[in-house]
Amino acid sequence: MKKEKKTSSILSNLLIKLAIVLMVLLIGSYARVRWDFSKNKAYSLSQVSKDAVSNLQDNMVVKLYSSKELPAAMLILDRYVKDLLEEYKQAGKGKFHYEVINGPSPEDLKNKALQYGVGAMYFRIFENDKTTTKEVIYGLVFEYQGNFESMNVLPKMQNQLEYQMTLKIQKITRYTLPDITAFVDTLYTLMPRQKYENELYSNYNVHFTNLLEPPPKTHVMIVHSGYDSLSITQLYNLDQFLMQGGKLVVLADKIFSDGETVMEIHSNLFDFLENNGIKLSSDIAMDIFCDSRQMGVDTNISFPIYPVLRGSQHPITRNMSNIIIYMGNGIIFNRKPGLKFQTILATSTRSALLEGPDYQLDSRLFFNPDPDVFVNPPIPLGAIVEGRMESYFKEKPQFQRSDFVSEVKDGKIVIFGDRELYVDPDKPIYENRYQIILNAVDWLMGREDMINIRSRHLQESILDIAYYMHKNNLLWGDPAKTERRIKMEVKIIATLLPSLILIAVGGIISLHRKRTKEFKNEEI
Repeated sequence: MKKEKKTSSILSNLLIKLAIVLMVLLIGSYARVRWDFSKNKAYSLSQVSKDAVSNLQDNMVVKLYSSKELPAAMLILDRYVKDLLEEYKQAGKGKFHYEVINGPSPEDLKNKALQYGVGAMYFRIFENDKTTTKEVIYGLVFEYQGNFESMNVLPKMQNQLEYQMTLKIQKITRYTLPDITAFVDTLYTLMPRQKYENELYSNYNVHFTNLLEPPPKTHVMIVHSGYDSLSITQLYNLDQFLMQGGKLVVLADKIFSDGETVMEIHSNLFDFLENNGIKLSSDIAMDIFCDSRQMGVDTNISFPIYPVLRGSQHPITRNMSNIIIYMGNGIIFNRKPGLKFQTILATSTRSALLEGPDYQLDSRLFFNPDPDVFVNPPIPLGAIVEGRMESYFKEKPQFQRSDFVSEVKDGKIVIFGDRELYVDPDKPIYENRYQIILNAVDWLMGREDMINIRSRHLQESILDIAYYMHKNNLLWGDPAKTERRIKMEVKIIATLLPSLILIAVGGIISLHRKRTKEFKNEEI
């Protein structure tokens, strides 16, 4: 009798637990609840993305054109794309829809995708005991009120996928973008800047100015400085933009190079900056962690005058890396009363200076950088100056107009010591460096949500050797060769260690059995 009651009790408990599990699964299928325990909610849709789809006036349809069989390199990305689409759908209040299009045949899929601007990708894969090339279609098409925007989704794009998708949604829905002003001169028009400008227009409603007239009264102005001094009119209009409450993002350095010689330039913009607490060094900042180029089969040439930087803990540069600076100048705070200075971007503790006005660089540093040369502390190449600022024209009444403002109590300037920070780099690894300019603009406007999705995943893994060496200021010979050697050692250890562990465990078990057997024999 007791046995029957016990069996009945066990079955009852089992049925209750099974019912609870089924109920949770049923509720979950409708609620679609997801928990994100990652750092900074890296896999949750940000508020700015939710806002972009929560106020849709009409239905939006997103079509994912995808080959049926994806290579292994695309599987994690594919899962992430579909998770994001599901989150956009939940935030869209019934007006955001998506569908996956796989066929009916690979050729039909390719033709349909090409009509919308989604191109093919090619992967080298190992299949049927041989290496072959596989053509893959994978991209998104956003359709809204008769218009469409397309987007190729590429491997390793997971870092900025939400950011790029939200930009497309904002563009096609004519989302109201914030207004900013941008000062440009002739130099800007001569530089390759397509990627920078595309993203600039996607994020802001940009009003370009030459400062010959008072600029639009926007919250922020980006100052793309050139080689020459500004006219008095231009400098006055820039000064009054700041005095009347506008914030500045300034790109400036003191170096001009024609490829053969390096010269220091002189501009009244530097006097204006110094009046507001900022002095630019005439020396070129160098770092042992720098760009390198391969020459021939096995020769790497280092360019210490092109330091490669990692961001700080400040939102403008946080989580960002591979920020290359082309012959930048250090930023010095002249400790003007009423102002605060904060470094947001700097070289490593293995830094050096190429001193002007001669700028003589030892050619040996290109082939085998001597660690003993790079002994300077970090050199600031990005900084924020804020506080009470006085007009550059305060003591120049002859230039003052009727609406002249002599000071501002909460002035803010974000400055980077590289005039060409917006220029498209020639290496894909550096292609996102200009985004610190956009981050600076958004920080000054209080749009930190946009900063978070733009640079959310850009930081390398802590297992990345170059990142680990840089973070801990370690230098073991040539960084590139050291990285290759350590990776090879790790591969060898990872291959041999499991076998060695199995052999060791087997030996211990065998020894234990042998001793147990001997002990039993002794008892007999």
